Amino acid sequence: MSPIWDFITDFGDSAVTVPLALLVLAFLVAGGHSRVALGWVWAIGGCALIIGGLKLIFGACGHDLAFVDITSPSGHTAMSTAVYGSLALLIGARLPPGQRRTILVAAALAIIGIAVSRVAVHDHSRSEVAVGFVVGVAAVVAFRGVLQRHMAPALPLGWILLSGGILVAVMHGTRWMIEPAVHRLAWDFRLDLPFCR
Repeated sequence: MSPIWDFITDFGDSAVTVPLALLVLAFLVAGGHSRVALGWVWAIGGCALIIGGLKLIFGACGHDLAFVDITSPSGHTAMSTAVYGSLALLIGARLPPGQRRTILVAAALAIIGIAVSRVAVHDHSRSEVAVGFVVGVAAVVAFRGVLQRHMAPALPLGWILLSGGILVAVMHGTRWMIEPAVHRLAWDFRLDLPFCR
């Protein structure tokens, strides 16, 4: 069972989600959709910054807080929710209702699968996955607000899906070693905080 969960969880690695987010940004910028592109940066970049900050805080002091069992909120869950969820909104915005629902359901199933896989591979607790999910959902809600304020751009969906599919296929299984670096930073952060002992 573990190889299946490993396969699923790799779709949420930053080695997949970050390049995919940058690819979508490139399409938005190339199409002249600067306001939506800026909203994309704020939503996805904000998600990355918030989950990174939470990892530092909980990594430094989480075990000192008696009311939580969190040492590292799930970045896989946060970023996959933000990227796949926002991408589904972007792609579905100009599609007929039936196709839009299909895209949204597919994205939701992918996000749920990645979230469950983080617990299944014993990398995170349910609480850590829940925190990541909340952060990711906040990013999707923020991007949805951008799409409501500005007309959803007409994008070359075929090219986005093709290039995105190729990118995901190439990067899947690659693991960027961000987590160990965050743990080292959290330890340094802990040493500088007198109330984290």
